[in-house]
Amino acid sequence: MGTQLVFVNRLQEVHRLRDLVAARRPALVVLRGRRRVGKSALLHEAIPHGRVVSYQADEQDVEAQLRLLAREAAALLPGSPPLAFSDWDWALEFFGRAAADDPLVVILDEFQFLCSAETALPSIVQRHWDRWDRDGVPLVLVLAGSALSFMDGLLDHGAPLFGRATYRPLLLPLDYRDATELGPGRATPSEQVVRYAVLGGTPQYQLWAGRRRTANVIRDAILTKGAPLYEEPLQLLRAEDELREPRGYFSVLRALGAGRTRTGEIASAVGRDTSATSRLLERLAELGYAELREPLQPSGPRARGIWQIADPYFRFWFRYVFPNRSRLERGRVAEVYREIDADLDTYTGVVFEEVCRAWLARYSEAGQDADAVGSWWSRRADAEIDVVAMRSRDYRFLGACKWSTRVGADVLERLHAHRALLGSRAAQAELAVFGRGFTERARERAAREHVRLVGIDELF
Repeated sequence: MGTQLVFVNRLQEVHRLRDLVAARRPALVVLRGRRRVGKSALLHEAIPHGRVVSYQADEQDVEAQLRLLAREAAALLPGSPPLAFSDWDWALEFFGRAAADDPLVVILDEFQFLCSAETALPSIVQRHWDRWDRDGVPLVLVLAGSALSFMDGLLDHGAPLFGRATYRPLLLPLDYRDATELGPGRATPSEQVVRYAVLGGTPQYQLWAGRRRTANVIRDAILTKGAPLYEEPLQLLRAEDELREPRGYFSVLRALGAGRTRTGEIASAVGRDTSATSRLLERLAELGYAELREPLQPSGPRARGIWQIADPYFRFWFRYVFPNRSRLERGRVAEVYREIDADLDTYTGVVFEEVCRAWLARYSEAGQDADAVGSWWSRRADAEIDVVAMRSRDYRFLGACKWSTRVGADVLERLHAHRALLGSRAAQAELAVFGRGFTERARERAAREHVRLVGIDELF
């Protein structure tokens, strides 16, 4: 299925790119982001008109790539004989000369494929870029790619392009608020959180799901064989050139999807030693598929972190789709959906905590002056605080999250008890409870004890 261009937010990136183009000076942009995250849409929005050569690379050999690039570049010289590039030196020389007469933007998308066909390309780009920069040639060169560690490596110390990037944005999935702009227009806040828990913030996944209700999205776009999201994680992981032995990574992701969070637990589930499992986890983290969460604390020895799948959709898929593929291949969609529906509130509750942390960090005044936002837990004390903000080594905000329509006063009592475990550094922290609704006793106690109740409507 082709990629549909979509644009939501990304205002900071748009303004920066437009400023670079308007400056009429040389600029080297290295744009990174996973597949489907909206890199093409961003470039289309930020640089829609004018003298632009945009080439989407694939896995063909260097001669084929140059032939297709020349076809795109020929538009700069209407009425001239067909253009041909014998090598990358000639192609970049052509762009430099064209920009000397009139400012030019050149976009090389999926740059890692070009470098796979021509391994010397970063050095060739460096040589031409240094000349353009020295001479003030008004050429904006955009190198975009979805192989995150490869794109980062382009700018490492000792790499040809080290220290040369004018702008190097990492494009992340949309946050929960922005993602709702791609969903049903009349969805309630609760429905919006559930949809985000299922699809996450990757724009193309939201587009493939369309404006359907989440139940229909799960049945029709995810669980049905041949649907656009049915095998998406498998296809993306298999396309990662940097993931050798993909079966090992699938096993780790399945263990994470099943709720294993500690390295030892994951190692036992996949039948590997902890050292080998750690390497697989670290590689998945480098590529943005997994993340290590650590409790937020001011000082002292670092507590052991927990692993989870980074993207909500991948988390949903490896929890519910991957272990049920044999049944889904036989068309037993309704049966699998019933099992998902029975567990969906439990799954959504975890994502709801992430939504609450995002709200505090990005949208609430209480989190604007925080140095860090996260969560805190202690295995020894069997205690956890879902939402935590710190500033200057003190806890400024502590919150409990319950994906419930009737959050009771007992939640407030536990929050007070857990704050006491943090000692004097939490004495002045604002306390809050997040939920879809609250009992009358919870409201009365919260008013007496100056605990803030944050309803789900407030998150949007």
